[in-house]
Amino acid sequence: MAQDFDEQEHMRSGIAGGIAPGDAAGLAAPPPSARMLAGIAAITSVEFFETGLVMFSASPIMAGLSLTPEEFALAYTLYGVAAIFMLYKHQWMVERLGYRDFILGSLLVFALGGILCATATGVDQFTLGRILQGAGGATFFVAGRMEINRLPPESRFQGLLCFVGSLLGASAIAPVAAALLLGLGGWRALFWCIVPLAITVALIAGPHLSRATVAPGERSEEHWGWLLWLVLGIFGLQYAIHEIPSASNAARSPAFVMGAASAAALTLFAWRQWKKDRPLIDYRSLLQWRYLLGLTLYFFGYFMAGTSGFLLPIFFREGLGLPLTTTALVLSFGLFGSVAAAMLHAAVARRRPRPLAFMMTGLALYAIVCLAFSQARLLSDWHLLLVPVLLSGIAVAFFFGPVAFGTFTELPPKVFSHGYQVKNIVRQLGISSSIALSTMALQFFYARRLAALPEGFHPEWAQALHGLSDASAGLVAPLTLACSDLFFVLALCALPVALLVMWQRTFR
Repeated sequence: MAQDFDEQEHMRSGIAGGIAPGDAAGLAAPPPSARMLAGIAAITSVEFFETGLVMFSASPIMAGLSLTPEEFALAYTLYGVAAIFMLYKHQWMVERLGYRDFILGSLLVFALGGILCATATGVDQFTLGRILQGAGGATFFVAGRMEINRLPPESRFQGLLCFVGSLLGASAIAPVAAALLLGLGGWRALFWCIVPLAITVALIAGPHLSRATVAPGERSEEHWGWLLWLVLGIFGLQYAIHEIPSASNAARSPAFVMGAASAAALTLFAWRQWKKDRPLIDYRSLLQWRYLLGLTLYFFGYFMAGTSGFLLPIFFREGLGLPLTTTALVLSFGLFGSVAAAMLHAAVARRRPRPLAFMMTGLALYAIVCLAFSQARLLSDWHLLLVPVLLSGIAVAFFFGPVAFGTFTELPPKVFSHGYQVKNIVRQLGISSSIALSTMALQFFYARRLAALPEGFHPEWAQALHGLSDASAGLVAPLTLACSDLFFVLALCALPVALLVMWQRTFR
């Protein structure tokens, strides 16, 4: 349930900071038409919709390709690495191609990645497809946001409403769409649908995208060599995060070494960017306490939301044994709760902002919901799940809303796009890290629960994750108990975030 609510601050003012790269100087932007707003909605929603499909269908995809949880997590990690790479190169490419050609090319790469995943017969092809999807789809969200900056100031509030509504709506309908596609054509249909989706977005948005480029003397430097350090650093760090907790004592030294080397590579890349006159991202202008605190809270929020978004479909389907359609409807119910809560927060915050109260309420609700899910195996009626699922959606909106209101308020307009790119890099890191760590933690708890079962009942981890039927009457599947254990840990994780929120004085 990792949604974005960072546009609410701009909803309050009605004015978006920053200028999209490639805008022609001195030209008045036309008022928004229905087609232009549809183009913004199409670009914004496509990556969120596809991510929702994959996260809901993680278990069927792994079963269909005989992937281990570690292989699936690796594919998602590389998706995030490719996405971060393109987020760094986003402005560089737009300056040279213009938004129209850049977005159309990204849609082509995104669709090719979907075709590779749909026709995959093993982990290698599937991973390559996910890498292409990460590279192609990473910047759709930023591009949709930057298109709003082309609107006249008096029309930007309307554009932002369209922007927020499209991304939240795409996230909310994704589980239902995934259930329908799985029922009609299996897991491969999830990726085949990307092709007509990409074509539709190209037809809707293409005619309204700017073709303007930036003069050669004003363009960002290339930085190709240094970006290799970035890619290696991010991948190595995420690999170390995944391996260190699960490795044996003898195997931990290489993982620690890789983690330290990755941190050094990322530090070197940041230092080099700091020294550049025309960096890919202007870090010097982003060193503001409010912005840095906002990024920290964003990471925690995306991590918690990403873990819940990955875990809940597995818990409901394989743990509690709910039908596919029922699982989709329950999750969509919670996501529509996020939509309502986000709009409520935006309306209240415009008159009487109470960031601390909203964030603490969101964290408290998140902890309560996780505790409820840790005991959900005891429920006799799936309808009782609707309340905690709804509260989880409200919790996400209440936490992200104040962070969104305050993170970008002090950034100069000239670096707004830079700050937004960094924020989306944090989003990719938070979600990919959450999936890697939750997979590792779930496997750990599963092994502990499996050891406590009677002798002779020892299903493999992959079998449990791909669908485990009860071995005997009254025997609780270890996967169900493992999910419950992980939800309890997630409830505890809300405590340090709550302490950070209470300690800080910026978002009050």
